[in-house]
Amino acid sequence: MPDLNDGESVEMQGSASRPYVLKNVGGVYSCSCPAWRNQSLGIGRRTCKHLRRLRGEAAEAARLGGALPIKLTEAIGDRSAPALLLAESWDGVSDPTG
Repeated sequence: MPDLNDGESVEMQGSASRPYVLKNVGGVYSCSCPAWRNQSLGIGRRTCKHLRRLRGEAAEAARLGGALPIKLTEAIGDRSAPALLLAESWDGVSDPTG
């Protein structure tokens, strides 16, 4: 599989009209796709399908130190949100100030 040298970038066509830009800056790989940008992980721990396609699954797993991150819904299962917890119920008539 091809890889990016330090400071190198490559364009890869994705689902958008303009190609995504994949970069390697100091060993930190990035992609301009929304999936990479909107992850809640640090930039050194992010990946996307474009990086996995370019570098290969094994290289990305090795870079991230193990298995690739799973989707949040797979990690927590199919749990529903808890009910809203209130300290006191408000009857809608009494004045809550003070």
